[in-house]
Amino acid sequence: MKKTRNPNTLTLKESRAIIKSNIREMKRLEQIKRQKATPDQFTTVMKNPENVLEIDNLQTCFFTDNGVVRSVNGISFEVPKDSIVGLVGESGCGKSVTSLSIMQLVQAPQGQVVGGEIRFNSGDLGVDEEGNTRCYNVVRMPTADMCRIRGKDISMIFQEPMTSLNPVFTVGYQIEEVYLLHTPDATKEDARKKAIEMLTLVGIPMPETIVDYYPHQLSGGMRQRVMIAIALTGNPKLIIADEPTTALDVTIQSQILNLLKKVQKECGASIMLITHDLGVVAEMADYVVVMYAGKIVEKGTVYEIFDNPMHPYTVGIQKAKPSLDSNASSELYSIPGNVPNPINIPDECLFKGRCNRRCGKCTGTYPKEIKITETHSVFCHLYDEEKGGE
Repeated sequence: MKKTRNPNTLTLKESRAIIKSNIREMKRLEQIKRQKATPDQFTTVMKNPENVLEIDNLQTCFFTDNGVVRSVNGISFEVPKDSIVGLVGESGCGKSVTSLSIMQLVQAPQGQVVGGEIRFNSGDLGVDEEGNTRCYNVVRMPTADMCRIRGKDISMIFQEPMTSLNPVFTVGYQIEEVYLLHTPDATKEDARKKAIEMLTLVGIPMPETIVDYYPHQLSGGMRQRVMIAIALTGNPKLIIADEPTTALDVTIQSQILNLLKKVQKECGASIMLITHDLGVVAEMADYVVVMYAGKIVEKGTVYEIFDNPMHPYTVGIQKAKPSLDSNASSELYSIPGNVPNPINIPDECLFKGRCNRRCGKCTGTYPKEIKITETHSVFCHLYDEEKGGE
């Protein structure tokens, strides 16, 4: 009896061809990173000077032995100055990889930003001859130049404070390290004063004592406050908060979110808040970007996304959230099906297999951006005819 081949498995020849191709591409991308670059090669102009960050067609891939995983597959959105933008989606949709791409922290050589632009408006490059605001293109920045703005102009609050803080150094030392790195003329006494000042800012009691504590001597909520203090030490223009309340209980979550909002208003920084909790987004964000399988499916102001969700995926994740008037005995709604395999993803609507409103056009190419209002956009074939799409 002849055995039929499993279409989900690779032959040894196919596996070797993939590995060979990946090694060749990774070497090419790493060589580009190591090349010396002049400032003209990694600076550009902002499309809108009122934005602190503009992501344009960003593509981040991971080269695996089974194929190329397109974790971020051509996304575009903006973070305006003095605002909070929520990046929402279920686990594995590309939210954290987007943040790591902005910080140039994607794990190389397997992980690489292969296309697009990340324009960061630091405010210190001035304007060009035509009056356009000059900015950094993070994708093309050499590592040495990126180190000057990472932690100072762009900072990040990581997802897990228990593992993000170094257990063998005091929390004060870890705050002082950031200050000394980005303030060359500072003394150790200045750095200690700054550490105490930052601990006071984030609401930690007895900062003069806590500054000499090690991370294991603090609770989870206190450690998260220390992470926020480290992120704020350089007086950043953009703070990326990657699910900052995941490991905390409900009361501590509320305290951390209120602290972030207070700090954002006082410091005038913009925040990119990454979360899968729609309740957090509703309370915190001014704008919302909804991601699914490495793509953006909908974006708009927080009122537009919650009051008038257009994409079936956005509607689904809102229905999956418990409400005060829901019946305690009824089951929570869950979106049927599974996320598609991220390896070698086709150029088509990736939600069609789970969508209860799919139509004939869904079998074609990925839907184009449909503008509902000036600030509200959706990527869905359902609105092609209504808005004159193709």
